[in-house]
Amino acid sequence: MIISHRHKFIFIHVPKTAGSAVSAYLAREFGPWDLQLGSWKDALANGAKANRLALIAMFRHLPPLEIAKTLVRNHSVDSLAGAALSRRFAGRLSDHSSASEIEAFDSAAWKNYFKFCFVRNPFERAVSLYNWHYRKATTRPNFSEMLRLIEEGAAERESINWRSWQLYTRNDEVVVDFVGRQERLSDDLRIVCDRLGLPFNNRFLTRAKANPTRPDIRNYYQPGDRERVARLFGAEIEHFKYRFPD
Repeated sequence: MIISHRHKFIFIHVPKTAGSAVSAYLAREFGPWDLQLGSWKDALANGAKANRLALIAMFRHLPPLEIAKTLVRNHSVDSLAGAALSRRFAGRLSDHSSASEIEAFDSAAWKNYFKFCFVRNPFERAVSLYNWHYRKATTRPNFSEMLRLIEEGAAERESINWRSWQLYTRNDEVVVDFVGRQERLSDDLRIVCDRLGLPFNNRFLTRAKANPTRPDIRNYYQPGDRERVARLFGAEIEHFKYRFPD
Protein backbone atom coordinates (compact mmCIF):
# COMPACT_ATOMS: atom_id res chain seq x y z
CA MET A 1 0.00 0.00 0.00
CA ILE A 2 1.37 3.41 -0.96
CA ILE A 3 0.24 6.97 -0.36
CA SER A 4 2.54 9.27 -2.33
CA HIS A 5 2.23 12.95 -1.49
CA ARG A 6 5.01 13.90 -3.89
CA HIS A 7 3.32 12.36 -6.92
CA LYS A 8 -0.25 12.44 -5.62
CA PHE A 9 -1.24 8.82 -5.99
CA ILE A 10 -2.58 5.96 -3.90
CA PHE A 11 -1.74 2.36 -4.70
CA ILE A 12 -3.91 -0.39 -3.20
CA HIS A 13 -1.94 -3.62 -2.99
CA VAL A 14 -4.17 -6.59 -3.75
CA PRO A 15 -2.35 -9.74 -2.54
CA LYS A 16 -0.71 -11.93 -5.18
CA THR A 17 -1.21 -9.58 -8.12
CA ALA A 18 2.43 -8.45 -8.62
CA GLY A 19 1.85 -5.72 -6.06
CA SER A 20 5.34 -6.12 -4.61
CA ALA A 21 6.84 -5.55 -8.04
CA VAL A 22 4.73 -2.41 -8.52
CA SER A 23 5.61 -1.12 -5.04
CA ALA A 24 9.33 -1.79 -5.56
CA TYR A 25 9.24 0.09 -8.85
CA LEU A 26 7.39 3.13 -7.53
CA ALA A 27 9.45 3.36 -4.32
CA ARG A 28 12.42 4.52 -6.39
CA GLU A 29 10.59 7.81 -6.94
CA PHE A 30 9.50 8.47 -3.35
CA GLY A 31 9.37 11.89 -1.74
CA PRO A 32 10.36 12.45 1.92
CA TRP A 33 6.85 11.94 3.33
CA ASP A 34 5.54 9.22 1.03
CA LEU A 35 4.20 6.20 2.88
CA GLN A 36 4.68 2.58 1.84
CA LEU A 37 3.57 -0.37 3.94
CA GLY A 38 4.78 -3.78 2.82
CA SER A 39 7.23 -4.82 0.09
CA TRP A 40 10.13 -2.88 1.60
CA LYS A 41 12.62 -5.72 1.10
CA ASP A 42 11.79 -5.77 -2.60
CA ALA A 43 11.92 -1.98 -2.82
CA LEU A 44 15.37 -1.75 -1.20
CA ALA A 45 16.68 -4.53 -3.44
CA ASN A 46 15.45 -2.49 -6.42
CA GLY A 47 17.41 0.61 -5.43
CA ALA A 48 14.96 2.47 -3.17
CA LYS A 49 16.06 4.07 0.10
CA ALA A 50 14.24 4.71 3.35
CA ASN A 51 12.83 8.24 3.17
CA ARG A 52 12.44 10.82 5.95
CA LEU A 53 9.13 9.36 7.15
CA ALA A 54 10.65 5.89 7.47
CA LEU A 55 13.79 7.14 9.23
CA ILE A 56 11.75 9.06 11.79
CA ALA A 57 9.62 5.96 12.38
CA MET A 58 12.75 3.88 12.96
CA PHE A 59 14.13 6.05 15.71
CA ARG A 60 10.74 6.63 17.35
CA HIS A 61 9.26 3.15 17.16
CA LEU A 62 12.17 0.67 17.15
CA PRO A 63 14.31 -0.18 20.21
CA PRO A 64 17.81 1.34 20.02
CA LEU A 65 19.28 -2.14 20.54
CA GLU A 66 17.54 -3.41 17.41
CA ILE A 67 18.99 -0.53 15.40
CA ALA A 68 22.46 -1.09 16.89
CA LYS A 69 22.42 -4.80 16.09
CA THR A 70 21.49 -4.04 12.50
CA LEU A 71 24.45 -1.71 12.12
CA VAL A 72 26.87 -4.12 13.86
CA ARG A 73 25.87 -6.82 11.38
CA ASN A 74 26.78 -4.42 8.57
CA HIS A 75 23.19 -4.19 7.42
CA SER A 76 21.85 -0.88 6.18
CA VAL A 77 19.55 0.91 8.57
CA ASP A 78 17.20 1.15 5.57
CA SER A 79 16.37 -2.52 6.10
CA LEU A 80 14.41 -1.56 9.23
CA ALA A 81 12.02 0.69 7.33
CA GLY A 82 9.27 -1.86 6.86
CA ALA A 83 9.08 -2.91 10.51
CA ALA A 84 9.24 0.68 11.73
CA LEU A 85 6.44 1.91 9.50
CA SER A 86 4.25 -1.09 10.30
CA ARG A 87 4.54 -0.25 14.00
CA ARG A 88 4.02 3.45 13.38
CA PHE A 89 0.71 2.94 11.55
CA ALA A 90 -0.49 -0.25 13.23
CA GLY A 91 -4.22 -0.30 13.76
CA ARG A 92 -4.85 2.31 11.09
CA LEU A 93 -3.21 1.03 7.91
CA SER A 94 -1.61 -2.21 6.74
CA ASP A 95 0.16 -3.70 3.72
CA HIS A 96 -3.20 -4.51 2.12
CA SER A 97 -5.45 -1.73 3.36
CA SER A 98 -8.78 -1.31 1.63
CA ALA A 99 -10.13 1.78 -0.07
CA SER A 100 -12.37 2.48 2.91
CA GLU A 101 -9.47 2.22 5.36
CA ILE A 102 -7.27 4.54 3.33
CA GLU A 103 -10.05 7.08 2.92
CA ALA A 104 -10.68 7.04 6.66
CA PHE A 105 -6.96 7.60 7.29
CA ASP A 106 -6.51 10.49 4.82
CA SER A 107 -9.73 11.69 3.24
CA ALA A 108 -8.06 14.62 1.47
CA ALA A 109 -5.55 12.37 -0.28
CA TRP A 110 -8.29 9.93 -1.20
CA LYS A 111 -10.38 12.70 -2.72
CA ASN A 112 -7.61 14.38 -4.68
CA TYR A 113 -5.03 11.73 -5.58
CA PHE A 114 -4.96 9.27 -8.47
CA LYS A 115 -5.95 5.85 -7.13
CA PHE A 116 -5.13 2.51 -8.73
CA CYS A 117 -4.58 -1.20 -8.13
CA PHE A 118 -3.79 -4.37 -10.05
CA VAL A 119 -5.91 -7.51 -10.36
CA ARG A 120 -5.33 -11.04 -11.59
CA ASN A 121 -7.38 -13.93 -12.91
CA PRO A 122 -8.87 -15.35 -9.68
CA PHE A 123 -8.47 -18.93 -10.90
CA GLU A 124 -4.71 -18.36 -11.13
CA ARG A 125 -4.49 -16.06 -8.13
CA ALA A 126 -6.04 -18.70 -5.86
CA VAL A 127 -3.24 -21.13 -6.75
CA SER A 128 -0.59 -18.47 -6.20
CA LEU A 129 -2.18 -17.61 -2.87
CA TYR A 130 -2.10 -21.26 -1.86
CA ASN A 131 1.57 -21.74 -2.72
CA TRP A 132 2.60 -18.49 -1.04
CA HIS A 133 0.61 -18.95 2.14
CA TYR A 134 1.91 -22.47 2.77
CA ARG A 135 5.43 -21.95 1.38
CA LYS A 136 7.08 -22.50 4.79
CA ALA A 137 4.63 -25.01 6.22
CA THR A 138 5.92 -28.47 7.09
CA THR A 139 2.44 -29.83 6.47
CA ARG A 140 -0.22 -28.22 4.37
CA PRO A 141 -3.81 -28.87 3.41
CA ASN A 142 -4.47 -29.49 -0.24
CA PHE A 143 -5.71 -26.70 -2.49
CA SER A 144 -9.33 -27.81 -2.18
CA GLU A 145 -9.11 -27.64 1.60
CA MET A 146 -7.79 -24.08 1.49
CA LEU A 147 -10.75 -23.04 -0.64
CA ARG A 148 -13.09 -24.70 1.84
CA LEU A 149 -11.44 -22.82 4.74
CA ILE A 150 -11.98 -19.55 2.92
CA GLU A 151 -15.56 -20.28 1.96
CA GLU A 152 -16.50 -21.38 5.48
CA GLY A 153 -14.91 -18.30 7.06
CA ALA A 154 -12.14 -20.24 8.81
CA ALA A 155 -9.40 -18.59 6.74
CA GLU A 156 -9.08 -15.72 9.21
CA ARG A 157 -7.71 -18.11 11.83
CA GLU A 158 -5.07 -19.19 9.34
CA SER A 159 -4.38 -15.56 8.33
CA ILE A 160 -5.04 -16.34 4.68
CA ASN A 161 -5.14 -12.90 3.07
CA TRP A 162 -7.43 -13.89 0.21
CA ARG A 163 -9.60 -10.80 -0.30
CA SER A 164 -9.32 -8.81 -3.51
CA TRP A 165 -12.60 -7.34 -4.81
CA GLN A 166 -13.39 -5.98 -1.34
CA LEU A 167 -10.19 -3.91 -1.28
CA TYR A 168 -10.90 -1.57 -4.18
CA THR A 169 -14.70 -1.47 -4.23
CA ARG A 170 -17.49 -0.13 -2.09
CA ASN A 171 -21.00 -1.60 -2.35
CA ASP A 172 -19.70 -3.60 -5.32
CA GLU A 173 -18.68 -0.44 -7.18
CA VAL A 174 -15.05 0.07 -8.20
CA VAL A 175 -13.79 3.22 -6.45
CA VAL A 176 -10.28 3.53 -7.89
CA ASP A 177 -9.41 5.48 -11.01
CA PHE A 178 -7.54 2.72 -12.78
CA VAL A 179 -7.38 -1.07 -12.50
CA GLY A 180 -4.39 -2.71 -14.15
CA ARG A 181 -4.05 -6.40 -14.83
CA GLN A 182 -1.14 -8.58 -13.87
CA GLU A 183 -1.51 -10.31 -17.22
CA ARG A 184 -0.32 -7.09 -18.89
CA LEU A 185 1.70 -5.71 -16.00
CA SER A 186 4.35 -3.83 -17.96
CA ASP A 187 1.91 -2.11 -20.32
CA ASP A 188 -0.50 -1.12 -17.56
CA LEU A 189 2.21 0.14 -15.22
CA ARG A 190 3.48 2.26 -18.10
CA ILE A 191 -0.01 3.77 -18.35
CA VAL A 192 0.10 4.59 -14.62
CA CYS A 193 3.56 6.16 -14.91
CA ASP A 194 2.50 8.25 -17.91
CA ARG A 195 -0.54 9.45 -15.97
CA LEU A 196 1.65 10.45 -13.02
CA GLY A 197 4.50 11.93 -15.07
CA LEU A 198 6.95 9.26 -13.85
CA PRO A 199 9.63 7.60 -15.98
CA PHE A 200 9.06 4.00 -17.01
CA ASN A 201 11.88 1.54 -17.55
CA ASN A 202 10.97 -2.13 -17.71
CA ARG A 203 14.45 -3.02 -16.45
CA PHE A 204 13.44 -1.95 -12.94
CA LEU A 205 10.18 -3.87 -12.94
CA THR A 206 11.42 -6.85 -10.95
CA ARG A 207 9.39 -9.94 -10.16
CA ALA A 208 11.18 -11.07 -7.00
CA LYS A 209 8.30 -13.22 -5.73
CA ALA A 210 7.33 -14.72 -9.04
CA ASN A 211 7.57 -18.49 -9.31
CA PRO A 212 10.32 -19.22 -11.89
CA THR A 213 8.62 -22.51 -12.76
CA ARG A 214 5.05 -21.41 -13.27
CA PRO A 215 2.79 -24.29 -12.19
CA ASP A 216 0.03 -25.67 -14.35
CA ILE A 217 -2.98 -24.61 -12.29
CA ARG A 218 -5.07 -27.43 -13.74
CA ASN A 219 -3.06 -29.82 -11.56
CA TYR A 220 -4.46 -28.13 -8.43
CA TYR A 221 -8.14 -28.16 -9.28
CA GLN A 222 -10.29 -31.06 -8.19
CA PRO A 223 -14.00 -31.53 -8.98
CA GLY A 224 -15.98 -28.68 -7.43
CA ASP A 225 -13.01 -26.32 -7.02
CA ARG A 226 -13.80 -24.17 -10.05
CA GLU A 227 -17.31 -23.65 -8.76
CA ARG A 228 -15.99 -22.73 -5.30
CA VAL A 229 -13.59 -20.15 -6.76
CA ALA A 230 -16.44 -18.80 -8.88
CA ARG A 231 -18.52 -18.34 -5.72
CA LEU A 232 -15.68 -16.71 -3.76
CA PHE A 233 -14.58 -14.33 -6.52
CA GLY A 234 -17.73 -14.15 -8.59
CA ALA A 235 -18.04 -10.36 -8.66
CA GLU A 236 -14.44 -9.95 -9.83
CA ILE A 237 -14.71 -12.74 -12.39
CA GLU A 238 -17.85 -11.20 -13.86
CA HIS A 239 -16.62 -7.60 -13.82
CA PHE A 240 -13.36 -8.35 -15.63
CA LYS A 241 -14.72 -11.27 -17.69
CA TYR A 242 -12.14 -13.71 -16.38
CA ARG A 243 -12.43 -17.39 -17.24
CA PHE A 244 -10.60 -20.55 -16.24
CA PRO A 245 -7.41 -20.63 -18.37
CA ASP A 246 -7.19 -23.21 -21.14
